[in-house]
Amino acid sequence: MKNLFSPVALAAAILLAACQSPPPPAVAPAAEPPPAPIVTVKPAIVVPPAAEPTKPTVRLAPRNPQLEDWKQRAAERIYEVNRKELFEGRPEHLLRAVIVIELAVDRQGKLGASKIMRSPGIASLNAAALRSVKAASPLPPPPPTLLSKGVLVYQETWLFRQDGRFQLRSLALAQE
Repeated sequence: MKNLFSPVALAAAILLAACQSPPPPAVAPAAEPPPAPIVTVKPAIVVPPAAEPTKPTVRLAPRNPQLEDWKQRAAERIYEVNRKELFEGRPEHLLRAVIVIELAVDRQGKLGASKIMRSPGIASLNAAALRSVKAASPLPPPPPTLLSKGVLVYQETWLFRQDGRFQLRSLALAQE
């Protein structure tokens, strides 16, 4: 009987071996943590702070003290002749007109050509400004150093109030 059981025992052993669960897998060494994600850092856009607005550097021509002195004397002459048309005190903030006239004066102070350089276009005030300077001619003789080809060309500004009275900028007080 030993032979009979041998094939049966062998088959049972094979069946039994087939029914067993497979051996547990070998434990692998601890896995390394996954690599950190690759992050590309964009360089920060640096926005400089807003600069304070720069004030334009305006360089005015230096004033000629000799011309300024003469312009004041000429304005005093215009005031002397036109007292009734003048106003006293500081000019108002809202003037009726500001008229700039270019004047040519010869070495004796006689008025030559004159032309309006700036005006709001009020004909009566333009005429009043031109009339006031013509009435004052001759003006004081300008210093020879200010003459070019025997003539001094300069500009004066008339400041007219609402009532039609004026002052000259050369002698007017500053507005408040």
